[in-house]
Amino acid sequence: MKLLIIYLKIIYLFFFLLMKVYAEETIPIDITADEMQWDDNKRIAYAIGNAVAVQGNKTITAAKLIVYLEKNKDNNEIILIKAEGNVVFTTIDEIATGKIATYDLVKNNIVIENNVTLKKNDNIMKGEILEMDFNTGISQINSIKNSKKVKMRFLPKKSDKK
Repeated sequence: MKLLIIYLKIIYLFFFLLMKVYAEETIPIDITADEMQWDDNKRIAYAIGNAVAVQGNKTITAAKLIVYLEKNKDNNEIILIKAEGNVVFTTIDEIATGKIATYDLVKNNIVIENNVTLKKNDNIMKGEILEMDFNTGISQINSIKNSKKVKMRFLPKKSDKK
């Protein structure tokens, strides 16, 4: 009987994981700004002034967002967002800042450039270029100038010893 229960749990887990992998849930992207412009021929939207794009738990704010849509006019899928001016990108537990950013929704990554800071909990990384890959969960920060170094500060948790 125990073996049957184990087999049923394995089958249930297999189907649950299979459904998760093949589920094509589309999360909408909401964009707001002081001004919006649209170029239908180029399939580009411009969000200018206090621009904000929100998709699920990811938010990108900047002075200007340039939003590129799929070239197929029957599809309004956003494939790329370029952000310019005081970029702030947030997830559930991370805040990244810089001057410009390219958020590629096809590759599922973001590259933030120019005076970059990444904060996660109380830990901070600083550099010139940050790439966050949401497929792998790996973030990499680099410096483009030989004179500048990448900086990291890790704050250990305080123990509750009494």
